[in-house]
Amino acid sequence: MLKFQKRHTTVTRIWSKPQTQQVFKQLRAEGLTVNKINNGYEVVNDNNVLFLKAMNGTNSYLIRSVDFLLN
Repeated sequence: MLKFQKRHTTVTRIWSKPQTQQVFKQLRAEGLTVNKINNGYEVVNDNNVLFLKAMNGTNSYLIRSVDFLLN
């Protein structure tokens, strides 16, 4: 299980499935990798640094992300 780097603060959001999939599409276009895990998804760069984690919820995803990614 990957953890966020301590030097970055994280933000938390709740997104619908279509909203989450659209963001994944944009992040893939920027060169990040979206990995499916048991309880959701992790978005990492080439150095395996965690940028975003999406956890399955009821009809939505709980999103944790580094603060600069969602601004």
